[in-house]
Amino acid sequence: MIKKSIVMLACVIVLVVGASGCAKKYAAERDGKKLGEAVCDLRNADTQEEAQSSLADISEQLSDMGSKYSLYTAEDRADIEENLNDLAEHVAQGQQELVQQDLAVIQRSVDNVSSDTNETQQAIWDGVRQGLDDCTQ
Repeated sequence: MIKKSIVMLACVIVLVVGASGCAKKYAAERDGKKLGEAVCDLRNADTQEEAQSSLADISEQLSDMGSKYSLYTAEDRADIEENLNDLAEHVAQGQQELVQQDLAVIQRSVDNVSSDTNETQQAIWDGVRQGLDDCTQ
């Protein structure tokens, strides 16, 4: 009877741990998708003020996700932020060809970062790619 109770307890622990892992992965993907959508908002900005507001939102989301999930190194973040600043500049200047190039570079950076991550971090970048798909196709 004690063995059976121990086995049942172990099964419950495995289920709880597994479920919390799935929930964290889902939340991470949702957060990533919001970030990707925010990049699309930047792409679609009509004024310099809208572009700056979108950049601030993106920066806040990156910081929040970094503290939640430690999803990138400082070097990765610097590269992505540089690409986002280029995107904001090209949107403001109405240079659509450069905007598309910036988005391609951002997607490539996301792919590079995601290749070195765990499952939860991978879910974030999968979400970012989903969010970016709406404005890059």
